[in-house]
Amino acid sequence: MELEDRIRNQIEEILVNDARNFSEIKRMAAEDEPFDGEVLSDERNLYNRIINGYRNAVNEVNKLLEQNIGSLSGFYRIVESIKEKKDFQEICSQVVGCILQDFGADYCSLLFPEKGETLCLEGIHEERKFLRIHSNSSLLANKEFEDKLAKMADEDGECVRIEDVYKEACFNDVDFPSVVRSVMCLPIQLHRRSAGYLILTHSLPKFFHENHVRVLKILCSLIGHLKLLHQGGEEPAHLPHLYPPDREDLEQPDAYAVVLLGFEARDSYGRRTPLSKEAVGEIRTRIQNALEGKESVLFYRDRELIVLMPGISSDSLQQRVRCFREAFHRWRMDRMEDHQNTRISIGFSVCEGEEDLSRTLEVAALVMHPEE
Repeated sequence: MELEDRIRNQIEEILVNDARNFSEIKRMAAEDEPFDGEVLSDERNLYNRIINGYRNAVNEVNKLLEQNIGSLSGFYRIVESIKEKKDFQEICSQVVGCILQDFGADYCSLLFPEKGETLCLEGIHEERKFLRIHSNSSLLANKEFEDKLAKMADEDGECVRIEDVYKEACFNDVDFPSVVRSVMCLPIQLHRRSAGYLILTHSLPKFFHENHVRVLKILCSLIGHLKLLHQGGEEPAHLPHLYPPDREDLEQPDAYAVVLLGFEARDSYGRRTPLSKEAVGEIRTRIQNALEGKESVLFYRDRELIVLMPGISSDSLQQRVRCFREAFHRWRMDRMEDHQNTRISIGFSVCEGEEDLSRTLEVAALVMHPEE
């Protein structure tokens, strides 16, 4: 093993150097030349160096063991969080959220380019998590960054791990909108072709290690299989939601969930434009019909909606987000002739305990409008 070879080489180097020093001492003694130091102290130094070498090796082994346990624990939590989910977007949201929580990434994205409608799930972790589901495939509000990563991942075929983007010439013309140093991109393959990408970034260089790669490769294979089963994310209509969780069991008095809803239409030139306020008002009525308890939906930034949900925990938030998405799809189906190309973008987070709600809204604005 590589680690054993390094330990052996370090000990051999210590012994060789000691043998050279001892030979030099004998030569100097034979020539009756004075020399400093005692033989016993030299031997003591030798033993101390060997002990320190073993100690460093054990510390390195323990560090690798902790990394492996942390990665496997994170993977286990991902599997546990998605094993009873049937909606593909909800599964991807859980995956992104768990990666931000357990793998230490500052940013995580699952990107599935499609000819009809691209599915992109992005999340950041700035004091708290905030996730966004949308059809705009521009990662971190930067199309060049996305294109370069996707090309590199397709060429590599397995994983692209960049220790420092500032040292890579191919990113010289990329203007990163936030602090990005370490980057990892893994393709999600189906039928030997890339069906999507898992992308992670961090503000520190050399943050991602080989253990991240090994575990996330397995995760990408699992996501690819789920993508195939869910046929692009559409949940079969005949599958009932068995044993829905009790609303009272999932409520947390100190929790406050926030959901932002943005809408885009495509004009006659194929450009994305904000949906009219009248249409957003119609959608707001549909969302109101799906509200529960003390939830409320308000206009936000003139043509967006914000849903405030006191008492909603992280466990029940995904279920509520799905209800809002289904309400939008029902509205679009009723107006398919005029709004066939209308898309929804959903961002959500939970403010719990003593966390500052204003900070949650700041992060929400950053994720929903990274171009500003």
